[in-house]
Amino acid sequence: MDNMSEYEQKKQLLENNKEQLSARLQNAQAKYDKALEEYNAIKNDDSVDAKQKRKAELKVEIESKNVQRRKYVLEQVTDKIEFLRPVNEEDKEYRLRQYKEFPDMIEQDVPEDLHLCFHGCPIYAAKHIIEDGEISSSVDRMGSETSYDVSDQVSVTTKDNINITVEGYSGLTELEYPAGCIFAIRPKNEEEIESSKSLLIGNVNFRENSERLYSIITTPENIERVSKWAEKSGIDLSKIHTYDDFIKSFDKDKKIDLLQSAIEATEQTRTGEINEQVKNIKEQQKENERDAEKAQ
Repeated sequence: MDNMSEYEQKKQLLENNKEQLSARLQNAQAKYDKALEEYNAIKNDDSVDAKQKRKAELKVEIESKNVQRRKYVLEQVTDKIEFLRPVNEEDKEYRLRQYKEFPDMIEQDVPEDLHLCFHGCPIYAAKHIIEDGEISSSVDRMGSETSYDVSDQVSVTTKDNINITVEGYSGLTELEYPAGCIFAIRPKNEEEIESSKSLLIGNVNFRENSERLYSIITTPENIERVSKWAEKSGIDLSKIHTYDDFIKSFDKDKKIDLLQSAIEATEQTRTGEINEQVKNIKEQQKENERDAEKAQ
């Protein structure tokens, strides 16, 4: 089966799934509406005991969360349909190379004193993060847990275990979709530097704290679309890098550091030479003065 045929088959499956999910959402909404109606009918009725009212209220909360979950799943499938496209062989080669090489390059090239956290996600999730200007936990987004995240906590890795992000959360191996993004984040304080070692930091609002967003890393295919989303959200476009360019940025920093060191060393040498010349001149002046005194 060629790439186009696989694409058409996948798209049809997603469309069918979307129809089923839409029906389930309608059913969940109907249950919620009924539960809410039943609760409203008794909440101010003094003849109904408090226990029964609380039971009805809990049912409303449960059905509300169910509706939210259904909406979230339907939105994900809708997003997948939007981004689905045939596999691109050039893109495939690039992504599989990054999958193999990028973790080791990060470990080697990111300076020890530069504390970065990495959060990866599929391309459709990256769009929402960039548009919202925030990386937040699933609990805060949906009101219920979908992973091991807890409220005000997001999953991250560091340079020492970024392979977890690359292998499981970057979307590099889902070749029928554009690759996802990896967000490089600065921890807000020493406490988060420590917590990042346990793969968790607090929610990150980079619309309010733009300095915390160090970079958005993605594939060449995505640079234009990610840049458009970022521009609308007021994100500095210089922070958007391909995988290769992100690594090269550290090589550039090293070269700048080496150049600066060389300049400083040269200045120190020049200063030393000048000081030596001044010393020699002063000694010659003193010698001339002594000769003049002897002549008198």
